[in-house]
Amino acid sequence: MHNRGVAVAGDKVFLGAWDAYLVALDAKTGKRLWRTRAGDYDAGHRFTSPPLIVKDKAIIGFGTMEYPTRGAIDAYDVNTGERLWRFHTIPEPGQPGHESWGGKSWQYGCGPAWLPGTYDPGLDLVYIGIGNPCPMYDGAPRSGDNLYTNAIVALEPDTGKLRWYFQSLPHDVWDYDAVNEPVLVDTAVGGRSVQGLLQAGKNGYFYLLDRTNGQFLRADPFVPRITWTTGLDATGRPAIGNVPGQPPALICPSAFGGTSWNHMAYHPQTGYVYIPAADMCAWVAKATSSPRHGHSYRGGRAIEVDAGPHGLLVAMDVATGQTKWQYKSPYPMFASVLTTAGGLVITGDLEGNALALDAETGVRLWQFPTGAPHRGSPVSYAVDGVQYLAIPSGWGSVAARYLPYVFTDLPPVTRESKLFVFGLPELGADQR
Repeated sequence: MHNRGVAVAGDKVFLGAWDAYLVALDAKTGKRLWRTRAGDYDAGHRFTSPPLIVKDKAIIGFGTMEYPTRGAIDAYDVNTGERLWRFHTIPEPGQPGHESWGGKSWQYGCGPAWLPGTYDPGLDLVYIGIGNPCPMYDGAPRSGDNLYTNAIVALEPDTGKLRWYFQSLPHDVWDYDAVNEPVLVDTAVGGRSVQGLLQAGKNGYFYLLDRTNGQFLRADPFVPRITWTTGLDATGRPAIGNVPGQPPALICPSAFGGTSWNHMAYHPQTGYVYIPAADMCAWVAKATSSPRHGHSYRGGRAIEVDAGPHGLLVAMDVATGQTKWQYKSPYPMFASVLTTAGGLVITGDLEGNALALDAETGVRLWQFPTGAPHRGSPVSYAVDGVQYLAIPSGWGSVAARYLPYVFTDLPPVTRESKLFVFGLPELGADQR
């Protein structure tokens, strides 16, 4: 299946399959209710995550595997599987934003949407992050800002109409997909209340936007080494630093750096967001390539550098953008994060440990060796008044094949997947 989970709505379970089919199952029997083809597998279309269920619609975007194609975000009827609308992540001729693509590059510019979005029922908007353009490392064939790659788009769920967008990285040549989960938080900025949208990404910056209109409010770095830019202006547009070239350039963070699939978490009591991060760099070379159907369109090559502190869990104050504390690991922090009302931050590390940290201070309160690296998402639930933590361990994804060659001193832990469930001491309802 090659994706990250399923969606559940009513009596149905929905999954996006690797072959670009969206499938609905009966939750009780597992019987397939419908199956709809959404894309062209040979062209690189893949579902890598479950849909977001909004009202009677399953909203999902597909990945493009760096193949020369166009990404899209679709809405399907949850009862029939009929496609109700499609939003192309790269505008075609006559659509707003098409002018940001030179020549015919829009036809094969990628723009994947490979993580689920977030829905705000009050504003009736769906927010979805969009990934990098193609070719990844060579921007010459695609002059312009390349909308709507590396952007958050706000769509009307009933129609797919674009309400606003914010492009964090115009004309990306670093593979800094802006697909990470938008987190909706109401906060205060400069003494005024803001309906905020938070996003942290592979480029090493933590963004705060006004989710009503997409206005850029602030961005703050959460990894120590950033070489691709010398800073952002008042609108959030970056000044360009190191770019891939010949000879190769040192790019920090690398495409494995910053934060990626693994999601952050917000704690309403502290007002902090907790970002799992990797302080990694790469030597990136640019190369000339041509778009070929069914083949990767990268325009260069990256070689990771094994140097630096590698892993961080960063607590940042949403209201100020200040880093409040860091938990450091010798290896990237690639597991997602969970916070609890009892003041815990739950995650895991690549050395095979499940971890519980103090949400206010970052002090490690508990550690449990699971025997396998952590890449998944912990969850919390309660049964008969007892709170449980379910923590998955196991490599999964490309990390199992790639990272051991970068971090050659990784402990010899198993790659098999396991699920560990722990019970917490009984607390009052207001403490869970």
